[in-house]
Amino acid sequence: MLADHFDVDSMDMLREVMEEEFSDLLTVYIDDSAQRLPKLRSALQAGASEELRELAHSFKGASGNISAYALAALCFEMEKAAKADELDGLDVLLGRIEQEFNVVQSLLREMI
Repeated sequence: MLADHFDVDSMDMLREVMEEEFSDLLTVYIDDSAQRLPKLRSALQAGASEELRELAHSFKGASGNISAYALAALCFEMEKAAKADELDGLDVLLGRIEQEFNVVQSLLREMI
């Protein structure tokens, strides 16, 4: 299950490098990401392509930093679409991002 959502080797390396601060990193990621989702939805509903691109880019980077590569890939799809100002149908992609984040969040909470 974990390998469906994370690069397990990268996650293990991060845990080893961060030591005691690993759980703090995960907590900050969860808290920050939970705040990003409503902002993504708001930007999408407003048709704010550049804001959506920036938010998706930031979320992609944060997710990649904790080895949540499936989530990062979804955010990259949104980033590319927003950059091209192709917002039609992105509500479906945002739903997939929200679903993936919910799984990632749950798995991370088990590690804290």
